[in-house]
Amino acid sequence: MILNWAKTRMALFLAGSHSDYPTYFMLGSGSGTVSATQTELIYPWDRQEITVAVGSNAYKVKYVGDWNSVEISGNQLREWGMCISGATTIGSMWSKTAMANAIDFDGTTELRIEETWEIY
Repeated sequence: MILNWAKTRMALFLAGSHSDYPTYFMLGSGSGTVSATQTELIYPWDRQEITVAVGSNAYKVKYVGDWNSVEISGNQLREWGMCISGATTIGSMWSKTAMANAIDFDGTTELRIEETWEIY
């Protein structure tokens, strides 16, 4: 879900502000439903730069994040999102996705998240 914070930033971008755009994926173990008014993950445990952002056509962009088995070993994934900063999650979440069932990482698997945004 694209959050309200992101909608505000997109409006500012259209008005000439070019300083805020999603640059990091965040992973977390918090559970619950997603609300457009949220500004952070419930229990973040990792963040890293977006691996690649691709404009697939005039109306879509795909963001990709990759984690190796060592980075995520011993963690549980229930939520992820995208933010502007690697230093903090407070107030900078552009999107958030939550899952009903957790994925447990035991050091034998890698993770790739692909998030596609379509503007219409």
